[in-house]
Amino acid sequence: MSQVRRIGIPQCGWWSGACRVAGIEAIAMPLARGDDGNPHSARIEARMQSGAEMARVERATPTDFWLDNGGAGLAFVVNPDDADEIQPVHEAAGRILVSHYIDPLVTCFQGMHWHSAWQCLQSRTWVKAVWDRAQAIELERFGVPHVIHLPMAAPIADYDTRPVDVNAIENEVSFVGAQNTSYFHADHVASTEALLPGTLAHAVHADLPEITFYDVYHDMYALAEPPAESDDLVTRAGKTERYFVAKLFYHASLCLRNRDRWIVFLKRRLGERFRLIGQRWDVAYGLDCEPPLPTHEAYLAHFRRTAVNLNFINGNAETGVNMRAFEITAAGGFLLCPYQPELEECFEIGAECDVFRTEEELLQKIEFYIEHPRRRIDVALAGQRRTLSQHLYSHRLETVLRAVGRLEERLRSHSDGQKTAGDAAAPRESVAGAAVGGPAARADRAGMSDRSAAAPAERIAAGLIDNAPAPSAT
Repeated sequence: MSQVRRIGIPQCGWWSGACRVAGIEAIAMPLARGDDGNPHSARIEARMQSGAEMARVERATPTDFWLDNGGAGLAFVVNPDDADEIQPVHEAAGRILVSHYIDPLVTCFQGMHWHSAWQCLQSRTWVKAVWDRAQAIELERFGVPHVIHLPMAAPIADYDTRPVDVNAIENEVSFVGAQNTSYFHADHVASTEALLPGTLAHAVHADLPEITFYDVYHDMYALAEPPAESDDLVTRAGKTERYFVAKLFYHASLCLRNRDRWIVFLKRRLGERFRLIGQRWDVAYGLDCEPPLPTHEAYLAHFRRTAVNLNFINGNAETGVNMRAFEITAAGGFLLCPYQPELEECFEIGAECDVFRTEEELLQKIEFYIEHPRRRIDVALAGQRRTLSQHLYSHRLETVLRAVGRLEERLRSHSDGQKTAGDAAAPRESVAGAAVGGPAARADRAGMSDRSAAAPAERIAAGLIDNAPAPSAT
């Protein structure tokens, strides 16, 4: 692609630091929020207000493309040719939008009716960068165009690269993170039908760890008819809605499998030796816990003052690695975590971090690394070198720039000289190997503002992830 000078960023965060390292100007764009202040719960009306403001910013300071977290850059303007029609503002402005998803899409768009969100996802100038490969492949098999896999990373910061001082260790074992599902609270009642798909998926996964929920739901047990290339937009949206409703229990139980089980186990086995920092553990399980660390500096310092930093991924991942793995290693802390399929794509296990698969192995690894501080420090230093050389958000920005360049080239090569950047229908690069198409995203203004009591995205997201706004809560 041509030299990038400016990137519009609706939710600046770590992407601003990445732009600074790359010598690219980050232009702050307005951000739509819901009534609770969370961008994930922004309604169509809020996204229309931010869309008009984004268009004004773009006219005043033209950018090369837009980059957000969690679809925060999806905003709308009225079609100047039809007052009853609205369209995504990035299409109206002729800009490519890249969204990095670190939560399931139904969580990111819970303020919108799912059919409206699904229609927007067909935009041909919107790159959907998904941190979890299983979910990226899932979206592609549903026919969402321009899906790429983009792992999380560590934010740009002034990291201390000195070896950790053994004498400065204050904590033997610690975890930093919240308890993030209310699905299993006493007042939540779920039907047996709602539990079946997730229960089957977990049963199969116990014997075949590489199997995903999609594999079980559509390919193995054929619990529903999968999307077909011949499906129209409404049919495909209905199928995906039913799929995500069926997947709710699976995600909620992943919270138990990936995180909660280990926390409860360690608190009961290690007691005060295990320092737990994060919200809602007392409410959910009656465990002693401390409030979140007050600053990012304190957060990073904690990893250097802890002998064994545990990382437990939340229920929003099937195969991916969350940000905290990269934050711990970037800070120079020693990382120990459950095995996750994508972890060995990022680190050399045993040399740059270590893993466990059972409760017994977890205790054994904790005691081994406490008793062997030199080995622990060597692993931590190797992990830090890996993260600082390959896993910062400046490295992920390089991947984004390549993806935007490829899309620009495809749009140019498939243009007939009359199509705009907003409605060019170019084929996409495949994550899973299958190419499926769909129309550009435009919608009737009244239809997209419909927010009945049964709004699917809200219903699906309820009880899944309690929408803690801090990305490092994952």
